[in-house]
Amino acid sequence: MPNSAGEPEPTEGPLDSSGREESDHVENRSLSKEEEPATQASASGEAAAEAQDWWSEQPASDWAQSAGSAPDTEPAIPKESRTADVYFCGHTTLLSLSRALQVIAKEKLTGALRAFWDRESIELLAQDGAIVFATTRDPDLYCPDAPAVLANVDAEIVAKARAQQSETGVPFFLTLAREDAIASQPAVELVQHYGQRLFSQLWMAPRVWIMFEKNTELLTDAGDVPTEANVDDWALESLRLVQNLDQSLGFEPASIPAYTRDGYERVQKLKLTSDEAQFASQFNGVRSVQQIAKNLRLDLKSAHLMLFRFVALEIVECWPASAATKPERKNVFQRFKRLIARGGR
Repeated sequence: MPNSAGEPEPTEGPLDSSGREESDHVENRSLSKEEEPATQASASGEAAAEAQDWWSEQPASDWAQSAGSAPDTEPAIPKESRTADVYFCGHTTLLSLSRALQVIAKEKLTGALRAFWDRESIELLAQDGAIVFATTRDPDLYCPDAPAVLANVDAEIVAKARAQQSETGVPFFLTLAREDAIASQPAVELVQHYGQRLFSQLWMAPRVWIMFEKNTELLTDAGDVPTEANVDDWALESLRLVQNLDQSLGFEPASIPAYTRDGYERVQKLKLTSDEAQFASQFNGVRSVQQIAKNLRLDLKSAHLMLFRFVALEIVECWPASAATKPERKNVFQRFKRLIARGGR
């Protein structure tokens, strides 16, 4: 029989019920999805808290902290260096190469100044505050060319000596001299020259980690090498080998060079060339780099290279042109008063 008009169809009830059930399922699923990130966040927060508690119970050492917070461009420091007898260490942005050399000389240190950068590390050996030589375990970085003194030496002997340098760090010129493959005097001169040329690359490196390790055993293979007592002279020789400056190391033509607190005293002890002596005589705290170059008839590139040597040694510092001392201007009344004083004499 047909249903009355006021009664609902029998199939509508189950459809509404299933629709409500599907709606409930959808709502439950949406709630579950919304609650899931919150649950994960809570779990990750608890895990982070546990990790933080673990680190707080066992704090990392200074070396580990610096290594962990350092960017990818930081130089790699060997693990054995962390336990060495380190006298000082730091980045050259805070501890300059010149200042490090001054400390070595003043404290009469014996050991090695290690420089870590984006290439193989460099070692500068010192004995009682005097410089012995600079070296590295990368023979190609140390000597990329073939000096004329090796022309008559068997290539296999040279290759063997270079391979030994990669293991011990002893300059292969010394090895060849000790094997009577080359004369001792040319070998010592080559060790000094290539060591200074190697070290000259550090002056322009943007960021270098340096540390001085006090260790007399490092000098066991350097007993037959003469030392340089004046570290400034040795450093100046290496700076003379810098031929091209990076743009970031240039100086404004209007900048004004002036001696540092002990710069004038130190420059008196340096073995300067005639050009360097003339250039140094121009520093008076008023003349600009451009004016000095004009007075000495130098191009700006040559002036910048020469100025870089004195700045790197911290003998001179450059000030902006606005910092120059200017003569005091006298007003009309002061000049008139001065004329009256002269007329009354």
